[in-house]
Amino acid sequence: MKRSLIVAMSFAVACAPAFAGELFNVGGLGKGTSQSFVVMEFINMRPSLTITTYQSFDSVDPKSSFNGMTGQCWGVIEIKVPSASGRGHCEFTDKSGDKNHNTWVATGLAKDGALQGSWTVIGGTGKYQNATGGGKFLSLTDRKAGTFENKVEGALFLK
Repeated sequence: MKRSLIVAMSFAVACAPAFAGELFNVGGLGKGTSQSFVVMEFINMRPSLTITTYQSFDSVDPKSSFNGMTGQCWGVIEIKVPSASGRGHCEFTDKSGDKNHNTWVATGLAKDGALQGSWTVIGGTGKYQNATGGGKFLSLTDRKAGTFENKVEGALFLK
């Protein structure tokens, strides 16, 4: 992932005059609360509606507009250990009040039980209206405490 992110960022920097925008590393750690509602139970399978509320996001790049964002993600996850699938949407608000809209796709479970997958920017308001980008995530939820930590890798390009 690091190599592909570096290649993508290098390409965007090399083409910067043509794009006339800003590229940010939005990798970091999001923390907040999580609620899951099991829709029904089958043998070894649990489709669930999930809602996560980000109370903080600490980006590795302090200049990234993702730094300090708050917001919510919602979607449906189907867990059939040792695999998982699902998809959903997120809406984040940055410190200036602009909204960033993303989609996410769950692709599996890590060895520690964390949900893993990818995310893609689909637009938003203000500076995010024509934004592009995406990356990967690894989200570990403590269901008893109702909290989560989401490790994010990726890039955001503001046009």
